[in-house]
Amino acid sequence: MSRSSDLLRPQRVVEGRVTTDGANRLVYHIETPSDAEADAPRTVALDGTWALTPNHELALTFREGTRSQRQTLYLKGALEGATANTLVFALRKREEGAAAVERLTLHGRWVADARNRLNFLVQKADGAEDRLTLQGGWELGKFHELVYRYRQLSRGRRAEERTVIFQGSWDITRSGWLTYRLAGSDDAAFEFRASLRSPSVFARQGRIVYEVGLGLARGRTERRRISLFGTWKLHRDLSVAFEVRYAAGRIGSMTFEGTYMVGPRDRITVALRNSRREELGLSVTFTHQLGRDAELFLRVQKHAEETAAIGGVRVRF
Repeated sequence: MSRSSDLLRPQRVVEGRVTTDGANRLVYHIETPSDAEADAPRTVALDGTWALTPNHELALTFREGTRSQRQTLYLKGALEGATANTLVFALRKREEGAAAVERLTLHGRWVADARNRLNFLVQKADGAEDRLTLQGGWELGKFHELVYRYRQLSRGRRAEERTVIFQGSWDITRSGWLTYRLAGSDDAAFEFRASLRSPSVFARQGRIVYEVGLGLARGRTERRRISLFGTWKLHRDLSVAFEVRYAAGRIGSMTFEGTYMVGPRDRITVALRNSRREELGLSVTFTHQLGRDAELFLRVQKHAEETAAIGGVRVRF
């Protein structure tokens, strides 16, 4: 039985800071223990299930012991940033009466779900993953970067708009999908279900337009147009590239193979394929640009005629 002096002992705030460890446990580092607590642990690690609240704040549900009830700890703050394999959360705290920010980093991987929502899968020590779903819609920024915007209610019940920018580059790897590769990793990417606005484009227009259905909160879906602007190039090895300009002058290039068809007035249409020679459902037509490069035009024409002869069909248009 607890002594009455223990029951009457006032609660006290133990100053410290929080981080995460390699297993994505929440670790509280105690910085100001009292003399009576000199032998107490300097860190406390909480292992549980991570979740994202509707207000875009973190929640950790855990048990203190095998027989205790589950408890949920809510971390006040906001999503601040993301890399290829991390999610960064800015915690709100007060130090000596002033507001301060402490950053908490979770490690895992980003994926898109069936509704094209952005999801972060938090890696656990046992191989399991906790799914944090960003319920708002995403869009393209000025330099083709993927931007997530959301509104968060503050203590005064005012809604503040916040932004998370994902650095990366776009790619087209299979029909009916649009890929955004995250910077800093060779295998981190979002794959979105998407449909082409037009399966045939002209190189001189310098763009590819997709439509994407975005899942939003409360089961809503919004159709959004994704326009990629760039420069189409036909190379001497007969590959095709679409070069997109990103921030700081960085150029990202999508490279394709293709089936060539030669038309009148130096017009060449290429039905694009990926590196596995699978059709992408997109063709690009080059006009006049090759008129000054007779050698390349003749090479493309010969390649197209040989392909048609092998298939037993000569294409004219």
